[in-house]
Amino acid sequence: MASGGKRMKLSIVRVIWNLELKILSRNKVLVALFAIMLVMLLSALWIGNSMYRKQEQTIGKIQVHEAEMLDSLKTRIRRIEANHMVHPGFIWDDPTFAYNTARNEGPKFAVKQPFVLQALNVGQSDIQPFYYKVYINKKQYLTYEGEIDNSLLQFIGNFDFAFVVIYLFPLLIIVFTYNVLSSEKEQGTWVLLKTSNQSIARLIQLRVSIRYVLFTGLFWLLVIPIMVALLGSSFLATSNWWWTFALVSLYFGFWFVLSFLVNSFSLTSTVNAMVLIFLWLFTGILIPNVLQIGLSQAYPIPSRISQTNEERKAVNKYFEKDGQLLTKEVFSSPRTLIRQASIVTPGMVYGYGVIVYKSQEIKDAAAEVAERKLYGQIEKQQAAIQAFQLLSPALMMQEELSALSGTHWFQFNAFSRDVDQFRKRTQQFYYPKMTYESTYRTFSVKDAEAIPTFTPQSYHDYSWSKIPQAFISYLAIMGLLGWIGHRKLLNAQR
Repeated sequence: MASGGKRMKLSIVRVIWNLELKILSRNKVLVALFAIMLVMLLSALWIGNSMYRKQEQTIGKIQVHEAEMLDSLKTRIRRIEANHMVHPGFIWDDPTFAYNTARNEGPKFAVKQPFVLQALNVGQSDIQPFYYKVYINKKQYLTYEGEIDNSLLQFIGNFDFAFVVIYLFPLLIIVFTYNVLSSEKEQGTWVLLKTSNQSIARLIQLRVSIRYVLFTGLFWLLVIPIMVALLGSSFLATSNWWWTFALVSLYFGFWFVLSFLVNSFSLTSTVNAMVLIFLWLFTGILIPNVLQIGLSQAYPIPSRISQTNEERKAVNKYFEKDGQLLTKEVFSSPRTLIRQASIVTPGMVYGYGVIVYKSQEIKDAAAEVAERKLYGQIEKQQAAIQAFQLLSPALMMQEELSALSGTHWFQFNAFSRDVDQFRKRTQQFYYPKMTYESTYRTFSVKDAEAIPTFTPQSYHDYSWSKIPQAFISYLAIMGLLGWIGHRKLLNAQR
């Protein structure tokens, strides 16, 4: 009996599977929409891959440029050493002065290597810098490039894979499922279903499940080969990819379950479609917009002008007292007289190096205070997003896909912190050579080869995020919605 029951269930599944294939393939509107969505998806993958490759090309050019600059620096130093330390050109271009090298050929690039899955989700990679040229007297953070805005609060981003999946594919799923039950009533087959010995709840669940398998399976069968062709197969070995695969499949499943729930209320097809579109607008657009406005009000970000003013105040305060004494002390000797000299002397180069060293310490301390205010506010915003992301599946997906692709604000912030540490190492390398009379013009080929370099990283670690918790939470939500829909259909059959 048990084996007979299993065979009957399998035969029912087979019949419904074949029926669904016929229904879907004969729906010309649905087929056309699916084709349009696939074209958009392919376009998004191509755009993401183009941006990823462009960054790789830029990084390649940076590496070539750095190698050329280092070769030029060593050649010029050797030429001066061979000429008994006589530089025939302008003294500010003499690379044997540590201060001159620190300003000219010495600065190195710090690079954030793009992670391969960045092709799926541009995230903040088009807003945040992925490389800096690091100077001892310039702090090149985003705060000095333009006004700050938290782009993750601007939830609709670039036209990339993530945008198509998060904001457009739910509409296709709605078209795919909004009338699974209502069409039975409208076609007059509802009475037959009610009088049959089969559970309507199970039949509708089976139909929605088959459509989910068809939809998601076809999606990945098309996407994965294209990604391998564009990006290679290395991403398949990363946990980032498998979490991406799981989250996208879960997100599709959420919309199928939500459609199943709406169908369980036995409304008309038109009402079902309107309700589902409203839920898409509410969860995907309204909630993130409300969060954007609310968090911007709750944690306002300091303006660029206020940060620059704080730095200037600190430097001005320093030069009003201690800075004047230092300047007088440095330039009081005959070797470093600036005002009276008509020709720049080596001592003057040394004097400027000392002034830059002392004043830069003050500027960096002031900038650090301003940055703590800035990044403190952004971190509060990000923590709030993490806390409220379950309110919007679209926001949850944007957050987690950004983390998995290495384009989240936290990952760019980690890069900025590493750049800051690298800049301090660079300063520690140059300052002793600049600020002592015995070393300010002793920069050699050996020193050139010892200039600190930044080790590029992709910053795709996502251990700080709450991906497993979000995944389990939405599984639980889907289970609850599915159970409610099942109970509604059981009551409708009575």
